[in-house]
Amino acid sequence: MNKRQQQPPTAVQVIEAFKAAMLRSMGAAPDTIDLNDHTRFDDPEGKRGNKACYCRLYLDQYPAGYFGNYRTGYHENWAYGSKGGRLSFREQEELKRHIREQREAREAEDRAKHSAAQWEAASITEALIPADPEHPYLLAKGLSLPRKLEGPPFLIGAGGAARLVGVVPGQMPADHLNRLFLPFVDVDGALWGLQAIFPDGSKRFTKGCRKTEHFIPVQMPPTAPATLICEGWATGKTLAQGYPKARVLAAMDAGNLEPVAVAAREKWPGSRLVICGDDDRQKEVNTGAIAAREAAIASGAELALPDWPADAPEHLSDFNDLSNWINAGGRYAS
Repeated sequence: MNKRQQQPPTAVQVIEAFKAAMLRSMGAAPDTIDLNDHTRFDDPEGKRGNKACYCRLYLDQYPAGYFGNYRTGYHENWAYGSKGGRLSFREQEELKRHIREQREAREAEDRAKHSAAQWEAASITEALIPADPEHPYLLAKGLSLPRKLEGPPFLIGAGGAARLVGVVPGQMPADHLNRLFLPFVDVDGALWGLQAIFPDGSKRFTKGCRKTEHFIPVQMPPTAPATLICEGWATGKTLAQGYPKARVLAAMDAGNLEPVAVAAREKWPGSRLVICGDDDRQKEVNTGAIAAREAAIASGAELALPDWPADAPEHLSDFNDLSNWINAGGRYAS
């Protein structure tokens, strides 16, 4: 007699099994799980609201996911199986095939999104002109623009650097006005997208763009004895002012420091490589310093973090903050 065919698990069963696995491994699980995105939740060993733990669950033919803790570095992959959460050999093979097919489909979809983002970024740049030196973000960061920007708004390539640009009124949608646009490129100078900066300092990226390994080319001399890599453009401008002969790349966030550093090491092997990290000392988890150290180790680079005076306010975190505070005589230029 044939065995009765096993019924697939319900969504509730999968979610409960996923939560149980997190509780066993980390001692914590979220009350609800966002099935369309990552879910962040508190590490019970930290302060309330720390959001150090994360998880992602995929409810498809082969339910699987992962979870971990940014504070401790713990990470675990998980899959729902018929044997108490453990997959049989056949299930493992089926899961591998399914994951491979899903990965190939996602990669094709990503390529289409990245291509569309490149086209959109190139189209936007055609309507841009040099930005207003009195833009609120520039004033808040203590940054200035050269009196004359020679050449096109964007000078991208082996001998070029990113040009800060604004929008031509009447030629762009109203919600684009008063934004600053910065290009991010790869090590060969190809444009992949734009970072838009609003007057209040908030930032947005071109929809669907690929950010990994790409950066804002803050200062790009044809040859450079040193390559400095930081997170934000404002920090990069501060570094460029202090080191006018250096190549300066802004990775845009802490998570992109390592990919950019590895790509830079391969592209410019003879250049001294320095990771100029943010020091998020006010946070429970110093994301900036941790990511900078990891990037330095992965790329064989040197590490530089701000050297804070004893009376420097705790909310200052990067080299631009430090420069503004010192230039203001010990008062942060807000």
